[in-house]
Amino acid sequence: MLIIYFILVSLALSFPEVGHEAGPTYIQDVYLEKNAMISANALSPSVSLEIPGIMRKIATCESNDRHFDKDGKVVIGKYDIRDIGRYQINLRYWEDEAKKLGYDIYSEDGNEAFAMYLYKKYGTDPWQRSRWCWSRL
Repeated sequence: MLIIYFILVSLALSFPEVGHEAGPTYIQDVYLEKNAMISANALSPSVSLEIPGIMRKIATCESNDRHFDKDGKVVIGKYDIRDIGRYQINLRYWEDEAKKLGYDIYSEDGNEAFAMYLYKKYGTDPWQRSRWCWSRL
């Protein structure tokens, strides 16, 4: 049984499920929206943001924790080309909000900063479709 578990985890990491299709499910947090604490232009996530362990797991499942592919292009979703970057932020659901708040989700810092904004606002709900993967890591 343990061998099957490791095989499934290995496959999950090789072929991550794509999230963000669910969109927001909580009442909007007006304070965070109007007073965005994180700005893609002002902060470098590697220096200024503390990334929770669950978000690292989500990034691993969503994109194998990569923002760029082997050719240096931004990673896009295998199942939905509207999923962008390390955290596979879906343009259909999040592009307008990201732009309104000044996040460039195509940049590595902007993608991570907006993912942290989503996490603070909605928890892990935007990544529910990949929960089967990151909940086991």
